[in-house]
Amino acid sequence: MALRILVTLLAFVAARSDDIEAAMAADDTCAAGGDCSLELNQLRGIKVHYLEALEDDEEESAQVEEEAELEGGACTGGGDMGVWKAGGRRSFDAALNHCGRSCAAGFPCTKDCMQKKGYSAGCASCMAQLVGCSRDHCMNQCITNDKAPACTHCVKASCRHKMKACSGLNAGGH
Repeated sequence: MALRILVTLLAFVAARSDDIEAAMAADDTCAAGGDCSLELNQLRGIKVHYLEALEDDEEESAQVEEEAELEGGACTGGGDMGVWKAGGRRSFDAALNHCGRSCAAGFPCTKDCMQKKGYSAGCASCMAQLVGCSRDHCMNQCITNDKAPACTHCVKASCRHKMKACSGLNAGGH
């Protein structure tokens, strides 16, 4: 009796195995003319709607970024320094990383996110500009680990001077 059950079970597994192998083979083939590449959010397992985040009005973003570059010392006002000294400095990298990643490094979204943390519009613009600079110059080094030495070195070398010129703070790149 046990032998009969074993034979039946093996026959069932063999039959299902063919179905599974056929499904796996079909999954590995690409339809003619189809794009079969994996998106970054699929590779990392993070559900971020990049296209929606990038649909922000690019002209508005560019104009706001230019204004942020011209401000210089945008984070040295009393309100911003109060936030900075009351824990903002300690949590800056984590907060900016959270905002930047949840906003797919989009300027308006990142700026709004940092404003919600208590920073002024001008100061938050500088911070969003730092995220954009990091995205443009250091994505390969930072995509998997923003604390990796290669990432922090790249951000310091490529973006920190812009952040300091805009905000008055020597921040970015840990």
